[in-house]
Amino acid sequence: MNGHFGLLEELTKRYGAIKRARGCFLYTQSGTRITDLWQDGGRAILGWGAGKSRLYFKNSIDRGFFGIYGTKLPQPLEKALRSICGGFAFFAFYTDGSKVAEVLRSAGLSGKAPLYLPWLDYGLDLPPLSHTKARKPALYCTDESLKEELASKAKAACVEIVLPFSWQPATVLAFRDAALQQKVPESDGMPAPLCEALCRALYDLRLALPARSAEDWALFDKEIMQYWHRIGPYLKYKGSKESYSAFFMKCLEQKLLISPSYDAFSVVPFGANPGVFSQLKNNS
Repeated sequence: MNGHFGLLEELTKRYGAIKRARGCFLYTQSGTRITDLWQDGGRAILGWGAGKSRLYFKNSIDRGFFGIYGTKLPQPLEKALRSICGGFAFFAFYTDGSKVAEVLRSAGLSGKAPLYLPWLDYGLDLPPLSHTKARKPALYCTDESLKEELASKAKAACVEIVLPFSWQPATVLAFRDAALQQKVPESDGMPAPLCEALCRALYDLRLALPARSAEDWALFDKEIMQYWHRIGPYLKYKGSKESYSAFFMKCLEQKLLISPSYDAFSVVPFGANPGVFSQLKNNS
């Protein structure tokens, strides 16, 4: 139960294939509505079908513009990244996942780059939002040691940015030291439709952040605190790794789709009501 295949197998076995998705809900072949707390690892944080990224992707193809931008980071994407991830010296992207390890070695970095979730404020140097509604902090953690662990990742020399667009066959890396730019391989070429969709998703996220405050995530605290620590909109299972598979099955029986991996976060289902957790609470 550590990957997408286990998740899809278990989901399909109980409810049939997913036929439609909207907001934080998945609708299956059997007519069952599943509340999605996995959200493709947070990539669908804006909701399935939310925002205009799909439209930009389609429009680019309709214009016949589906070639490669070039071998350097496209300027529109860099501008979009800096609008919400302003604390980095430079960005690079690679379509070959196996190339990422080579990139990190070239930069003199060991191990895997920690994931950076741009919709959370882990002390990062974000530029101010030009929005009429004041931005409220989304960071809140019920486990102090976990909060410190996550905050320490914000100081990493390189992070992998998880972008709010579920279909992204590319890895976007962000580096803090400008001197490393001469050491890492040049970015791969990116198809124009993907670039435009990613840009739009980032700008949509920038507009959505002020509307998603700590109070929005706290709506579910009474129902979820028995099972999860909450860090902003993210949920970390309180139980042991050995018990996670059984807990995943329990949630799925109650029409809740959580992360298929113990080591990955689940996500508070923005747009749902606390009633989606009622059966889980009643069967605890």
